Amino acid sequence: MINHTLRRLPAALALALAVSGCAIGQDGPPSTPVPLLEEAKAPVRAGELVWRGTLHLRDANPDFGGLSSLRVSPDGSQFVAISDRGKRIAGRLSYDRDGNLAGAGGYSVNQLLNDEGRPLPTLFNDTEGLALIGQWPGDGWAVSMERRHSILRYPPALAGSAATMLDVPAGFADLPFNSGIETLLSLPDGRLLAIAEGEEKDGRHRAWVGGPDAWTEFAYQALPPFLPVDAARLPDGGILVLERRVGLMGGWGSRILHVPAADLAKALVPGGVMVGQEIARLAAPMATENYEGIDARPLAGGGVTIYLVADNNFKPIIQRTLLTLFEWRPGK
Repeated sequence: MINHTLRRLPAALALALAVSGCAIGQDGPPSTPVPLLEEAKAPVRAGELVWRGTLHLRDANPDFGGLSSLRVSPDGSQFVAISDRGKRIAGRLSYDRDGNLAGAGGYSVNQLLNDEGRPLPTLFNDTEGLALIGQWPGDGWAVSMERRHSILRYPPALAGSAATMLDVPAGFADLPFNSGIETLLSLPDGRLLAIAEGEEKDGRHRAWVGGPDAWTEFAYQALPPFLPVDAARLPDGGILVLERRVGLMGGWGSRILHVPAADLAKALVPGGVMVGQEIARLAAPMATENYEGIDARPLAGGGVTIYLVADNNFKPIIQRTLLTLFEWRPGK
């Protein structure tokens, strides 16, 4: 969710973002291919990553959009995301014979419920972070919300069941209204990793690791004006962090950071600082968007595929729900 960034945009663009209708621009096939770079010869690279396809996702349901986090099944055939309107959005993915992302569809849009079994109220339904507990299909899900800074625990179905409110750190109460926990990740040892979008100073962001019984506060170091918006687990115990920025001149931009397992362990202590190593940056003239979700799955023979999904802020006239696939083989 980027309402707090509208003031940074040109007046005409900010006005369009604020008033454009949510259902306009959703007509069309469930997915259409989008080039990352026009007229570029293969392989197209972004830093250390090799591009494996981008799709523009559409659905006539007016609640389809605003995707803020992403989780993909181990075989890459399914995805689950959450939206800024408190919805679970799922779908299926297909690939060509070379492993490039070829299509998406079969979408479902379902309501998330609060701890009383009722739909999340309109003003407080901005779900931003999605953590899969355990391995797919998992033992359930944890979802972070902005505005009412909290973490909800759901059973494996995610939608249609009442949530359990988890005890959260006292520091959640101090987070800005619309800059709360965008990044939520379940670590292999069962702890939750939570990073706030709101910047404290010089690119430092408040972050916590733990769970209802005990939380440890540390810090995440971003590169201003980039802000952390999601993270993904890697097979070796490290993680990837997605950062996003928007600016008057450069438009949307993203960074993907690698935090090796050893560096992660050192950072997750009281007063620790997590610093990632940039492996890719997406900026014009690439087909950039408001990417807010990232996930990864292992490749045969080493390396991982990396998925990014964009939040169109329910403004399909001027923003797209893009799903992009990269391949990363470190050192190659």
